Amino acid sequence: MSDLNTPVQADNVHVANVKTSPVVKKSNLGFWVALTLFLLVAGVSAFLWYQYQAINNLHNILASQTAANDVKQKALEAKVAEDLANQGKQVQGDVTELTQRLDSTTSKVLALTNLNKDDWKLAEVDYLLRMANQRILMEHEAVNSLALAQSANSVLAELQNADLFPARKKLSEEIEALKLAQKIDREGIYLQLLAITQQIENLPLIEPLFEEDEETIAALNEGEELPSTTLWQSVKNVGKRAWHKLSMYVRVRDQGRRVDAILPPEDQMYLKQNLRLMLEQAQIGLLREEQHVYQASLDKAQNWIRDYYPLNDQAQIVLNDLDQLKKNNVQQPLPDFTGSAALVKEYLRQKDRLAFSRHGGN
Repeated sequence: MSDLNTPVQADNVHVANVKTSPVVKKSNLGFWVALTLFLLVAGVSAFLWYQYQAINNLHNILASQTAANDVKQKALEAKVAEDLANQGKQVQGDVTELTQRLDSTTSKVLALTNLNKDDWKLAEVDYLLRMANQRILMEHEAVNSLALAQSANSVLAELQNADLFPARKKLSEEIEALKLAQKIDREGIYLQLLAITQQIENLPLIEPLFEEDEETIAALNEGEELPSTTLWQSVKNVGKRAWHKLSMYVRVRDQGRRVDAILPPEDQMYLKQNLRLMLEQAQIGLLREEQHVYQASLDKAQNWIRDYYPLNDQAQIVLNDLDQLKKNNVQQPLPDFTGSAALVKEYLRQKDRLAFSRHGGN
């Protein structure tokens, strides 16, 4: 029974193999198709995912750029608004300034249209008083300033305006005060100091001990023989020659004061130069009305003359002149005309205000 069954089984296996072969081929083809489809789907999905990421990134970039643009736009709008506000303020300021200028010009034109003969005379009075004050304050000059003030007073008298009575009263008081002010002859003092300065070179620093005629001194200096007629004259000439030679080395002075050493020639030149400078400094103090500088300069000049110059007649004359000059007061307080000038200006301002108010009312 077993033998009979064995072949039968082999045939059955062969038959089975033969029958299952197409099925295996079909299953492999499906696998590859499925794999291809899977890869295709995976590739498409990856491509779509990449495109989605790119689109998302682009969207983020556009969103950030939009936000930055919004910030820039807001900043630009704020700056434009600020510039417009500043320009508006500037325009408003310019308009205000132009309005003020227009008002000022209108008032000036109105004042010019309302001018009459009295107004021109008042303007002349104001000018004369300003010139008088300038002469006093800047030049310390009383004569011309007094003449200008008197001219202004004459113009006020011609106006015969009761409202100007306080200004004219004040001006009369100032004119009288200027008339009573102490007068200083500055030109005379200056010229006197200049004359003393020019005489410094003529002041001898060494005083001769005895009087000799010029011909005798010249003959002794040149070593010539002096003319003699008698024996006594010859002896006298020999004595003069010996005394002249001795006097070149010995000088005896009794001036009742301390005697300084005789200056060498170069120091004598510096002494005279410094003495001239002191007198010129006194002139500057005179012109600037500096009493201390004026007095100190004259004192120093006197001390140098007493110390280094012999007290002969020439030096004593210079010292006396300097004493007289020291008695002068170079500071001259002069009254000015500021009070009357202020009253005249106040009257003019009130008149202009009244004229402007009348023009505005009409």
